[in-house]
Amino acid sequence: MKSFMARDTSPQTIYVVGHKSPDTDAIAAAIGYADLYRRQHGGDAVAVRLGELRPETHYLLERFGVPVPHLLEDVYLRVRDAMTANPVTGRPHQPLLEVGRLLQEHDIRILPITDEERHLLGIVSAEQFARLFFEGLDPDLLESIPLELDNVVHTLGGRVLVAATGRQLRDFVMVGAMDAETMKNHIQKDCLLVLGDRADAQRVGISRGAAALIITGNLPVSSEILELARRFNVTIISSPHRTFTTVRLLNMSVAVHHIMQSRPDVATCSPDSRLEDVHNALLRHRYLVVVDDQDRVVGMLGRTDVLHPRRHKVILVDHNERSQSIDGLEEAEVLGVVDHHRIGDVQTTGPIRFRNEPVGATSTLIAEMYQEAGLTIPADIAGVLLGAILADTLIFRSPTSTERDWQAARTLAGIAQVEALDLGEALFAAAADLNRTPRQIILADFKEFIFGQRHYGVGALEMMNRALLSDKLRAELLAEMSRLRQRRGYDSILLMISDIIRNETELLVVGRAEEIAEAFQRPLENEHSLVVESILSRKKQVVPVLAGLT
Repeated sequence: MKSFMARDTSPQTIYVVGHKSPDTDAIAAAIGYADLYRRQHGGDAVAVRLGELRPETHYLLERFGVPVPHLLEDVYLRVRDAMTANPVTGRPHQPLLEVGRLLQEHDIRILPITDEERHLLGIVSAEQFARLFFEGLDPDLLESIPLELDNVVHTLGGRVLVAATGRQLRDFVMVGAMDAETMKNHIQKDCLLVLGDRADAQRVGISRGAAALIITGNLPVSSEILELARRFNVTIISSPHRTFTTVRLLNMSVAVHHIMQSRPDVATCSPDSRLEDVHNALLRHRYLVVVDDQDRVVGMLGRTDVLHPRRHKVILVDHNERSQSIDGLEEAEVLGVVDHHRIGDVQTTGPIRFRNEPVGATSTLIAEMYQEAGLTIPADIAGVLLGAILADTLIFRSPTSTERDWQAARTLAGIAQVEALDLGEALFAAAADLNRTPRQIILADFKEFIFGQRHYGVGALEMMNRALLSDKLRAELLAEMSRLRQRRGYDSILLMISDIIRNETELLVVGRAEEIAEAFQRPLENEHSLVVESILSRKKQVVPVLAGLT
């Protein structure tokens, strides 16, 4: 059997994504590379983010008029990524013959039955129709179902010669194959009588209370019989088929809602459900009807659909470690990486474009890739990339800064028509916003690192003047760090409070503080604080020290 409808073959969105707790470089690199990728390769490349923006990033995007990237929570495979959307559906009063044709014409095994707004009422299956073909309807069932005149006429392809008013067909079909006198004792009131062109039998049927007569084979009906039918309010239908076919088709005129599997017994799932969570249901049922939160049919999911789902396509920028990346990455297709950090543990199923170079900011690499492609950087994106380079290199005071960062910044400043130093100072003034909760300050620029059995969390706060941080706020930060460490199970959690002008960093430490102070060869102040000179880089100057403790 084929699918329920043709699968969507439109190009997939490619998500360009930075790391969790995104800093300015992660956001800017995603914005820049999404634009570059679209112009180089076409397709729908979109920059997304994995968390709330930092104050300086908000400032930068607003200054250059660049929209905030959409928040993407995960790329787990979900039912919507594998289902057949907008499947063919039937209506409850359609005759079985019409519903069977839908199954056949669309080559499908399950047909949802819905109301006009596509609310799920039940399902019918190809297997049910196979049983009907070989066995017919259960006689007990057939005798309990009132026949619907419109369905009878439609299924037979017949013509109404006389239409009775206000009369319902009873759940009893009789073939008038016997002698007319014998028939008198067998006809039941309001039954449907199938017979040929014997006028005497027709008269008996009309006078004895039949609700409708079906005259087979397109045989003529006399004006006398037609007039008699009008007088007794009896419907007369002309069928083009012989008696055997007519009776068989009458079975198929029954409305589908009489045989469908009703809603409470139908296996369903949500389009938002993870594929992993519906596997057991698919083991019990070959197909699941996909319904939205208003119980409307939006798709069908079969066992074979989950074998080849449409995996989300992602490009990673400014990171290449799973712990820092989007949730569900293992279920996505990674198309590429552009980064300036150590090689992490992201794995792919095939070769990808991977660019990782020792520069101060991923945005430097993005700017160089525009130049290599011979493409002009838009002024607004140039401003955002410049701001990211200034933020990540701490206005070129960080030991991670390189000559390539200087060159890229000069080029970008010219395109954006701004003074780099002025922009950098404005960014760090915005970054030093202390009117946030301690949790927001800690997690604004926060990364996780795992070395052996040890699990660290390291946050960063850059300031032009560390003296602005009060003792009260330090105490609140340490209290929140303790709660965060306990909740997430870190061995240690650190917050770097970097003073860019003084070229020094105060480290607040919760967990193994003495061991970490010894590793930095600095004394502890107040049990949880140490100051280290000439250290501004988490990547080059803090993380390697933590890695050496394992």
